[in-house]
Amino acid sequence: MKKILSIIAMALFALVIYAQEEKRETTTPLGDVEVTRRVDRLDLEGVIYRNVKVTMKPIFADYLINDKDKVKVAIIDAQGKKIWKKTLKGVYLYVFSSGQIQVARKNFIPIVIWEPSITDGITGIIREKEGVY
Repeated sequence: MKKILSIIAMALFALVIYAQEEKRETTTPLGDVEVTRRVDRLDLEGVIYRNVKVTMKPIFADYLINDKDKVKVAIIDAQGKKIWKKTLKGVYLYVFSSGQIQVARKNFIPIVIWEPSITDGITGIIREKEGVY
């Protein structure tokens, strides 16, 4: 009887542990598409910009002209003035079903754009040198 109860207890424990395990969403890098987002609040290397348009375009390596994957990023303010334009090398563009956009490489995320549930609008962070953690 003790063996049966211990087996049932272990099965229930395993079921509870499995049910609490967080499933991480996975995606593959986007290519041949240009992603544009209107961002209400963008933190660019510690400077806050409001009401900007962020455009990201991935360029895959063809190993003839360029040998690294790149993402071109342009940030334009409401008046049409370019704030930031850069080509990040060795990174990929990811778009998740939640609407979050990341420009990242393994264990290093320099750009994140998401829509937080506590505020209205879209928020973004760009940390080219140290990454977003």
